[in-house]
Amino acid sequence: MIRRPSPPSRSSCFDVPDGHGVIEVIGDEEGSLLLLAGEPVVLEANDGCGSLGWLAARAGTGGPGLSDVKYLTEWLGAPGLVPHPQTGQAEPPDPECLRPLLSLLAPGRYVMTAGLAPHDLRVVRPRALQVQSWYADEELALVTTDAWPPRDHRAVRGYGDRIRAGGGLPALVALFPTAGSSVGHLLDGHHKLAAYERAGARPLVIRLAPQEPRPFRRDALDRARAAFSNSAPGPQGDALGRVFSSLRTEPA
Repeated sequence: MIRRPSPPSRSSCFDVPDGHGVIEVIGDEEGSLLLLAGEPVVLEANDGCGSLGWLAARAGTGGPGLSDVKYLTEWLGAPGLVPHPQTGQAEPPDPECLRPLLSLLAPGRYVMTAGLAPHDLRVVRPRALQVQSWYADEELALVTTDAWPPRDHRAVRGYGDRIRAGGGLPALVALFPTAGSSVGHLLDGHHKLAAYERAGARPLVIRLAPQEPRPFRRDALDRARAAFSNSAPGPQGDALGRVFSSLRTEPA
């Protein structure tokens, strides 16, 4: 049985009434689709072959990339969040601190939590037109949406120095289909995550999720099928096909 993270004791809800809809996640705890500018980019889901089999797939390189739309701030480099020494949880930041990033989300109400990632953390790197499968025995998996490993080694070293110094920890931002999901899309923090890995430390993660999960839309799923249609044949392609056939959709 997949282990789900315990519900954090601290969370905050906030509205994004005028979001531009550049970044959107649809789905639930069984799988989600990340859309950028309305186009499917990353799919993560249960592959239908038992409760512990999961996969991630990425569309081709012709679509939009998160590096084109994400907003990086110096604030995320040292947001001043202090994890509890026993629980690892931290007080969620003021949403206004993340407003430039939040304005890219689809309009709606979101839940935000913050805290150290569990010790069992998997980093999933989906490649264009390929399927990656893994055995979901971790408490948390983060699906990368930008180049991995990051190319700016100087930035990674800088974050690593800050982590080892024990001062203000840098934070990652990940978008989940639901507050209880164990797989999320890493929106910002690839260099920070690499630095945490090198330092052997648990990363500080700000989790965002729609308060009410957004069902798969038929039109989005049709576009996803086309975007991932050139995936390698064989078992990987079969797994992707099973996911598409099993997803329940609402009308477009």
